[in-house]
Amino acid sequence: MPSVLQLTDLHLLSDPAATLKDICTRDEVTRVFAYIREGVAARRWNFDQIVITGDLAHDEQRETYEVLREMLGDWLPNCKLMLGNHDSRPFIREVFPELASNELDFFTFSCRVGEWQLIGLDSHISGEVPGELGQRQLEWLAEELRLHVGQPTVLFVHHPPFEVGSAWVDALGLRDAASLLELATNAPQVKAICAGHVHQDRQKNIGNLQLFTTPSAVVQFGVNSEEFSLDFIPPGFRILHLEGDIFRSEVVRLP
Repeated sequence: MPSVLQLTDLHLLSDPAATLKDICTRDEVTRVFAYIREGVAARRWNFDQIVITGDLAHDEQRETYEVLREMLGDWLPNCKLMLGNHDSRPFIREVFPELASNELDFFTFSCRVGEWQLIGLDSHISGEVPGELGQRQLEWLAEELRLHVGQPTVLFVHHPPFEVGSAWVDALGLRDAASLLELATNAPQVKAICAGHVHQDRQKNIGNLQLFTTPSAVVQFGVNSEEFSLDFIPPGFRILHLEGDIFRSEVVRLP
């Protein structure tokens, strides 16, 4: 059964000892990667594709992406990277040229895993925290969905297209969420949309479409909070198990 690993919100910094909310992001991501590799070695799981849904860096420095490339190591050929609000589109293109969509000004992907199509979207707006896809990217997505109408599909995007119940972070969401959801709900092959950004494990269903957000690989935000708050629970990641035209999703947290 094919499976996909979703990691999100690494918030790496060029300074290896630098912290975010008193957490050393380099150490925490190293710990998460080691835990995943241990699970692969022990055959608890295996992944046909790894998708990292944005906020790869926190400081938008080229050196930070070079560190990430080194950390990914042998994962890189099976890895897809996406932009979050903290990222730099030019530096990601420079450091990961093999992952760039050279014909587009946004950073997307569309690939096949087993019988499934995975499509990654670029919601990054330079210098801003909220996200937006824009008309040209929505048109590109509509064409991808038309080309793969017979394949069950998962969409990936950094900013979730639904509210998670935390007022402060919902105000910083995807500005054209309604347009994305209209496309997805009118394309019955789209089974799920997986997002990051909110550092929480949340879920919503719209008919047969399932919407997910995934825990950060570093620090977690408090749920259902009016103002910024942290939740001191372990980092995690999401695994999608794909079989036929159905899937199973699970969140795994570190001990």
